[in-house]
Amino acid sequence: MKKKQYVFGFILFLIYSVVAVQATNLIVGLLHERELNKQNDRLREVITLAKSKLEAELYRDVFLADSLATVITIDPPLALQNWTNLGKTLMEKSTHVRNVGVAPDDIIRLNYPPEGNERAIGLDFRTVPQQYRTVIKARELQDVYLSGPLELVQGGMAVIARFPVFNDFPTNNDYWGSISIVIDYDSLMQASGFNALIDSPVAIRGVDGAGMNGDVFFGDAVIFEQPDFTSVITIPNGEWVVSAQFDKTVPSGLARQLLALRISLITVALLIFTAVFALWRSYRVVRRFAHEDELTGLYNRRYVMSHLDKLADTPNGQQMFAVINIDLNGFKGVNDDYGHEAGDQLLKLVATEIVSSVRMTDIVARLGGDEFIVIMHRIDSEAHAAQLADSLRNKIEKQTLLWGKAKIRPSLSIGTAVFSTQAHTVKDVLIRADQAMYRDKARYRN
Repeated sequence: MKKKQYVFGFILFLIYSVVAVQATNLIVGLLHERELNKQNDRLREVITLAKSKLEAELYRDVFLADSLATVITIDPPLALQNWTNLGKTLMEKSTHVRNVGVAPDDIIRLNYPPEGNERAIGLDFRTVPQQYRTVIKARELQDVYLSGPLELVQGGMAVIARFPVFNDFPTNNDYWGSISIVIDYDSLMQASGFNALIDSPVAIRGVDGAGMNGDVFFGDAVIFEQPDFTSVITIPNGEWVVSAQFDKTVPSGLARQLLALRISLITVALLIFTAVFALWRSYRVVRRFAHEDELTGLYNRRYVMSHLDKLADTPNGQQMFAVINIDLNGFKGVNDDYGHEAGDQLLKLVATEIVSSVRMTDIVARLGGDEFIVIMHRIDSEAHAAQLADSLRNKIEKQTLLWGKAKIRPSLSIGTAVFSTQAHTVKDVLIRADQAMYRDKARYRN
């Protein structure tokens, strides 16, 4: 019995451990996923904010430049006469404009500021196909066209806004020339906040406003192969596309916290199991002392009386059971002749033999001293009960307890009674079984 309990306890511990580990993994996994989602949401928010700032910064300078283009469109000669004031005003109001140039007939005639841009004066865009392509694009659009970001000859990167100017606005059939606004790329990205993401898995593509068809100019192109987040940056007459890959790992500090949490949860689970197991063991011990005989391991008087009361209260009035009272003959002599230890061993022997002789559904108990009782279920007659009692006596009295050189054979006095709710009470059946046992003991003495 104890071995089965230990096996059951071990299996229960294994099942509990598996469930505890799985539950811990689930909890830690959910927390890990939540932190990743928070981390990725923060990155998404930063990108969205940077995107909005970039659009605002870019459009502000483009609109200022568009105002200059409008002034030149109204009266080109007058505008060129006041070029220094116009260029200075634009530079003062703009944030990221490096310089602005005017190209009547697509030949650069004026630049502001003039310092550092002298070499550009007289440049015919038609001789520089890469730039002339964007000038033609603005002329075809009859609106601003953004070129780049691209590397400048004088160093650095820039976005160039091309504005076409027509002599016959708004029909726009008589082309006058163009205005080019050079916007500092690094300044623009710094102000928007994208430069702060240079080490993050973020990339932007869409050179010349070509969107997904344009080249990557910020970050790693690999990010566009499997992006977790993509958004469009709207620019005048075009778009850029920003994408990001979310990090699948949490920061090392948080990872250590999650590991500590995992260990703590498993520890708490083991402590709970230990506490529950200790309580269960305590309950088992208390129950054993309350319902079991300490010497033989059989049920005791308290348990058997409770069981008899339950049987008597069974609604099925036709159900019957037999009570077999057993008393050892000459037990006092065994204690006197061989000692109480021998008497205890004899009681254990008899208890073991009784249990092995009855069905598993029957109840065997020690009432105290050398008295035993057997409750045999579904016994339908006194004759059947007496037959079982004789079989029990014959088997047990053939057993021998070897004690030193002595051979001790048990002798039993047995009394039986059959219970029926239509005829008896528990008290009646116990009295009848007791009386039958004493009659049997009297025959033994005679």
